[in-house]
Amino acid sequence: MILAATLGALVGARAAEAAQPDADIARFITAKSNQVYLATRDGGAPVPPEVWKMFTAASSGDWKSVTNLLQDITANDHSGAMHRLAPEIWFRVQDVGGFCGLISSNNLKFIRLFAEEVFKVVPPGSIYFGGSDPGRFIITALSRSQEEGQPFFTLAQSQLVDSVYLTYIHRLYRQQVKLPDQTMVNEAYQEYTADARQRFEHDQQFPDEPKQVFSGEDIRMVNGQMQITGQVPFIVINGLLVRDIVRLNPERECYIEENFPLPKWEWMYPSLEPAGPIFKLRRTPLEPLYEETVRNDREYWQRLTRRLIGLVVHDETDLAEVCASAQELSGKSKDFQGDPDFLQDENVRRTFSRLRSAGAGIYTWRVSRAKSSSERRQMVREAELACRQAYLLCPKNPEAVARYLMFLISEHRIEDAQKFITAALKLNPDDQTEKDWARYIRQMSDWEKNHR
Repeated sequence: MILAATLGALVGARAAEAAQPDADIARFITAKSNQVYLATRDGGAPVPPEVWKMFTAASSGDWKSVTNLLQDITANDHSGAMHRLAPEIWFRVQDVGGFCGLISSNNLKFIRLFAEEVFKVVPPGSIYFGGSDPGRFIITALSRSQEEGQPFFTLAQSQLVDSVYLTYIHRLYRQQVKLPDQTMVNEAYQEYTADARQRFEHDQQFPDEPKQVFSGEDIRMVNGQMQITGQVPFIVINGLLVRDIVRLNPERECYIEENFPLPKWEWMYPSLEPAGPIFKLRRTPLEPLYEETVRNDREYWQRLTRRLIGLVVHDETDLAEVCASAQELSGKSKDFQGDPDFLQDENVRRTFSRLRSAGAGIYTWRVSRAKSSSERRQMVREAELACRQAYLLCPKNPEAVARYLMFLISEHRIEDAQKFITAALKLNPDDQTEKDWARYIRQMSDWEKNHR
C-alpha cells in the first residue's frame, strides 16, 4: 500500500476519534488518497496540508471536518481562476469531500439504497452520467473502481463544459471512453449561442408571442455584442456534450440521472427510457415507449413508495386523499407503514422525490406528442401518478409541487390546481414561489369564470 508518510501518521493519530467508515467506503478513501500521492510523488506541485488533513478526517469518519476542509481547499486553492491544484488532485479531493458531505447530511442507509438501485439497472461497461451531487458522488464512491470503469464509467454531467474536468477524465479513462476534445466543446458553445441569438431575436421582434428565451437565461446586447449570463448556458452546453459522448461511443450503453431539464434538451427526451430511479439513453427515439417499460416503471415506483412512505398511490386515488396523505407524512403519521428513518431525513426525501419528478417530466413531455388518443391517455395517467408519488415522497420539494401544477394546468384542470396549491401551501406557508403559484392560478381561475 502506497501512502504518504505524513498521511499515515495522521491517520493513526485520528483513527480513534470517530467511528471507522464501512470497509467499502474506507477502500474508496484510501484509493483516492493513494492516487493523489502518486500524482504528486514525482516532482508534481506540492499539495496543501489541508488535503492530507481532509483524507485523514475521512479515514476516521469525521465527516463534518471533511466538509469544512473541502470548503477551505475550494476557497484557497480552487476558486475562480485560481486553479492551484492539478486536475488529478482536485477532482479526487472533490470526490472524497463531496461524498463525505453527503454522508454528513443524509442517512447512509438511503445513500446505499440509491447506489444499489442504480447498480441494478446499469450494465457493466456502460457510461453513466451523474446529474446531481448525489448522482455523481455516491456512484463514484461506491463503485468497485472508478478508474477501471468497474462496474461502469461515471461522468459528471454538470462539468463536461469545464476544460479542466475534461483533461482529468481523458487521463482517468485512458481512451477506454471516447470523449469530446476542445474543438467539440467550442462547437457545442457555438451551437448554443447561435440558437440563443435566434430565440432572443424572436422575442424582440414578436413581443406578444410566447417567450423563447429560457427562464434564468439573461441575454443582452451590449455595444452590438450578445452577452449571456446565468447557469443556463452551461446546462445546455453540457447537454450537447452528453449527446456527443453518446455518439462517440456507439458500442456502450448510456444511462443518465436527469438534472436541470430544459426545453432545449428535447433532442434527449425521445430517447429517454425509465430504468429504475434513472433513465437509459437510447440512440434512437422510442415512439412510443414500450408497454413493458411503462409497466415496469410503474411497478418499480409502487414498490419503492410502499417501502419508503408506506403508501401505494393508484390511478383512482382522489386528489383530496393525496393532499391528506401529504399532511400526515409531514407530521407524526398514525399507523405509518413505511420507513421512519426516511420521514426524518428531508435531504433524502428530496432526492428520491426529484428522481420520481424527473420521470413525471418525461411522461408529461410525451403527452403533447402522443401519436394516438390511447397513447395520450396512457401518458397522462403515468404522468399524474409520477407527479403524485414525487409530491408524497417530499411535499416540501418545490420541483415536485411545480411539476404537478404545470401538469394540471396543461390538462386545463384549474380547479384541481387550486385545490392542490392550497394544500401545498399549508405545509410550506412561507415559500414565496408557492405563494406566486397560488396567485397565478387564482388569476387563471378568475379569467376562466369571466370568459365562460
